Amino acid sequence: MLEIKDWRRRRGAAVCALVALCCLMALPASAAKYAGAFMENGGGARALGMGGAFTAISDDPSATFWNPAGLTRIRSRELLLMHSERFGDLVDRDFVSFVTPVDWSLIGGDNGGFGLSMIRLGIDDIPFTDHLFEQLDTNGDGEVDDLELVGIHDPALQDQIQFKSDQEFALFVSYGERKGRWSWGANLKFVRQSVGSYSSMGIGADLALLRPDWLGSLDFGLKLQDITTTYLSWSTGHNEVIYPAVVPGFAYDWHLPDARMDIILSTSFECRFENRGEADQWSSGSFSCNSHWGLEVGFSGKVFVRGGFDSGFETDKDLTAGVGLYLHPLTVDYAYAGDTLDIDEVTHRISLSVRF
Repeated sequence: MLEIKDWRRRRGAAVCALVALCCLMALPASAAKYAGAFMENGGGARALGMGGAFTAISDDPSATFWNPAGLTRIRSRELLLMHSERFGDLVDRDFVSFVTPVDWSLIGGDNGGFGLSMIRLGIDDIPFTDHLFEQLDTNGDGEVDDLELVGIHDPALQDQIQFKSDQEFALFVSYGERKGRWSWGANLKFVRQSVGSYSSMGIGADLALLRPDWLGSLDFGLKLQDITTTYLSWSTGHNEVIYPAVVPGFAYDWHLPDARMDIILSTSFECRFENRGEADQWSSGSFSCNSHWGLEVGFSGKVFVRGGFDSGFETDKDLTAGVGLYLHPLTVDYAYAGDTLDIDEVTHRISLSVRF
């Protein structure tokens, strides 16, 4: 049983390695479907527990990713630290964000907020076998077929397999400002990726809007992600392009003072134009869309229970859940996400934030 589980985990690592290597082989300035995918799912256990439906909420330090216009909702300095083990401990992912209100504005708004955040994703022990090609190609035809590939199990070759790491980082510099009933925000982001001895760097930007109480208690949010088109320049001489994405979102909240409860129901739609096809929830031509749905029930503003669906409605894969506890000045959140890779491993995320 342990051997089967280990094989599945290695299969997952191989998939991640294959995706990374495919990125390296992209044509100059080509648009890769999953370029920069490590930034997806943002940060903060609260947002994940609500299925990623956070575009119209964004009222904590994770707003630097989900919707920087939400920085206008920040009332004090706050630091958030998050660690996530995705698909068991196959992928480690960390998010840190510092936000603060500011007493200045760029367009004469009523109030503003500033934030700095970083996303890190790491995959260790990725097997690299390119240097063994000639030894595996026993018939010398320039290809390694399935029969020859079995030779990788030769103990002499096993000892020559090189294990390397994938390290990916994104730094966000964020600002939001409220003018009247509308808030706007922007991110400037710097991206660095490395797979073994290969590396890339890139720069991009996001724009965002937020309108609380747009229709009654219905909030509206909009994020224009990678609006400038984000270019990733690899050390191999090849480049990748991250296409823009449009993410509208809505949130409706009920305040029940007699029961000392607050309920938030939210949704967002992550729309892309890079021909992801059936890999996304809905698609037509080059257009595709994933929906996110979330629910949060708060008790006395201190205990929170959450649930949602992330990019689908299969309970074993797309269901998310979470809990939160607020004891001033600390907030602790935990979130669970399903086995989207079919490797019998789920995702756990925990975050801690402090106000000061």
